[in-house]
Amino acid sequence: MKSRLFVGAVPRLASVAMLLTIWYAAAWLPAKPLLPPPHQVLIYLAQDIQKPEIWKHLGVTLMRIFLGFALSMAIAIPFGIALGFSAFARHLFGSWVVIGLMIPSLVFIILAYTSIGLNEFAAVVAAALAVVWVLTINIWESAKAVDVKLIQMARGFGLSSVRIVTSVVLPQLAASLMASARFGLGLVWKMVLFVELLGRSNGIGYQIEYYHQLFDLGRVLEYTVFFVAIMLLIEVVVLGGIERRLFRWRPAARLA
Repeated sequence: MKSRLFVGAVPRLASVAMLLTIWYAAAWLPAKPLLPPPHQVLIYLAQDIQKPEIWKHLGVTLMRIFLGFALSMAIAIPFGIALGFSAFARHLFGSWVVIGLMIPSLVFIILAYTSIGLNEFAAVVAAALAVVWVLTINIWESAKAVDVKLIQMARGFGLSSVRIVTSVVLPQLAASLMASARFGLGLVWKMVLFVELLGRSNGIGYQIEYYHQLFDLGRVLEYTVFFVAIMLLIEVVVLGGIERRLFRWRPAARLA
């Protein structure tokens, strides 16, 4: 096990080293430098994490991400399952999903801010609307792979529709739902930063736009690195831990 972990760690460390090398090379170009070097960004970050301001902006952004993610999953899961199992739902709402995928995220954000107002509710709705269509189609496609014979057998034993969904359908979709959740979280936090950039006066996205207006690329990268690190921590520790716990019975999960 230790040797397997060591073999897996080597390419990851090499990848980080390559990224830092490219960053330093871009920062030290003979022409006008495009980027501050990584150590300068880390100095900025070390200074700012000692101040409450950066943590306040992080807390606001994480709250919007959580609410937008919860709203998008609450819509996508039943919607995707209905489309996967009901021909009537596919005929009635299938085109909605396709249209939603084609509409640019910027349009959803503008519509939300225009119709609801420049407030927190509009920010959460805008972020959710921008990603719910992608999550719905992922769950829809996964629902097509559910074993129909198991559903027919459950009906033969007299199980109710609710029991069939909770005991037969959802366990078969568990892996796909977990993958959609991890994918959806990555989409939502990008959309939340975009929403903050366009219409809020706080949050990580607002700070990135603020320092961009000041042409302070070092601070832009500082907030970017800080937020990406936090989201990676949530992805690996929280969602990764949930996934390992749910699927610890699988040999592949135990070896990961």
